[in-house]
Amino acid sequence: MNTFAGRTKEVNQILDTFNPRKGTLNVIRGRRRIGKTRLIKELPNHSKKVTLRYLTSLPPSPELTDQIEREQYAEQVKREFKLTYTPPHDSWRALFSFIGDQCRDKHTILALDEINWCATKSPAFMSMFFELWENEYSQKQNFIVILSGSLSSWIEENILMNKGFVGRISVTLTLNELKLSDMKAFFGAKLQRTPKLEIIKLIGALGAIPRYLEEIQLKHSAEANLERIALSEGGLLYEEFERMFYDLFSKENKFFRDILKVIGVSKTLMTPKEIAEKMKLTYSGRHSQALDILCEVGFLKKQYYWNISSKKKSNYFVVRPSDNYTLFYFRYILPLKEARQMGGAGNKNLPNILGLQFENLVHNNVEYILDKIGIKSKDVLFAGGYYQTANKRRQGCQIDLMIQTKNRVYVCECKLYSGEVPRNIVNEIQSKIDKLVAARGVSFHPVLIHANMVNKSVEDNDYFDHIIDMQDAL
Repeated sequence: MNTFAGRTKEVNQILDTFNPRKGTLNVIRGRRRIGKTRLIKELPNHSKKVTLRYLTSLPPSPELTDQIEREQYAEQVKREFKLTYTPPHDSWRALFSFIGDQCRDKHTILALDEINWCATKSPAFMSMFFELWENEYSQKQNFIVILSGSLSSWIEENILMNKGFVGRISVTLTLNELKLSDMKAFFGAKLQRTPKLEIIKLIGALGAIPRYLEEIQLKHSAEANLERIALSEGGLLYEEFERMFYDLFSKENKFFRDILKVIGVSKTLMTPKEIAEKMKLTYSGRHSQALDILCEVGFLKKQYYWNISSKKKSNYFVVRPSDNYTLFYFRYILPLKEARQMGGAGNKNLPNILGLQFENLVHNNVEYILDKIGIKSKDVLFAGGYYQTANKRRQGCQIDLMIQTKNRVYVCECKLYSGEVPRNIVNEIQSKIDKLVAARGVSFHPVLIHANMVNKSVEDNDYFDHIIDMQDAL
């Protein structure tokens, strides 16, 4: 198993920021377990001339004073640079200036991981760091500083939206989950001996999150893996969501969590105002900001209403979940935990839940769908879930995935059955197409996306322009 897969684009983006005239500043953020630290530590493996200096911060605690934190950080600096003495640490300014002086090798990367935890008892830390960047770090040739962290709201407020850093950050990366096409590199030869449907089920439930994938034992079934790591007390993912959310959003933990719970348990996609109503709150800028952050870090996506005829998107949108584990947590793990607390056994209908998760998996791999249909990204006007509201002239309609180019609309239905996709799927999709508002010069093309088997009569019918098996993406 090679636990570093994909990320080639991200590696190149960072390494390409080396500048022979000055230092450069990059930011990496993303949800817990997504592989930020692994990406950083992999950088020297892609360029022999790179020297990596990696420092990380300890989680804050009530007992951790500013002095103790500086002492602990100084000890880490001593180990990283193999010093025989403890560096000066009477202030953060003195310590970080010393760190910069030690970065003497050409093409050095100084990575400051979990930057949101650094100097938690020193409110002026970021002001100090900005001054240090301006006067020292930015003057160093072929020198990269990476600020990385999981606490997305903190990074947004203190770095990305900080007026001092605006225009000074070369690359901002928000790491998302891996693609199905990365699984071959991740799992290696074992993938070839594993039923592909098992992988689809697991990724549908947990997402292609590197740390979660490491826990999967391919010699066992998808259901057995889920039982061990997600559905049993003590399993890595049984309590993961609550720990992850504390790391990500700190003070806004409960508010952000409540938003995701409302979205996760809903059977329909909702507008921001509908989400606020479900929370029994009045919609405000707080909701808007929270949704923006949850979208930025990869938990949610804004799905804008789309007009097929005008080929324009509306200003209005619904919110769809994009993090499969979070969705699975609220749909299955949390109800199971609550049922057990009441002495019950919980929901046993795992196959149906995995079927619901499949649509999300498809959306996270839409590039593969475009490739199979033969559409170039530059020709796509719209790709996403489609929602047609009902009025006096038309019926309401929801399409799992719709792709529109200049003259064609591909109506995609996502189905994951334990058995074959039945023949009645043809009538089901045609009924949706019949409800769509026709547009001059635009033709509709049905597409079936599945991950198991399709009844032969469906293929013989020759109704679908494309029948795409997501197992082939592996």
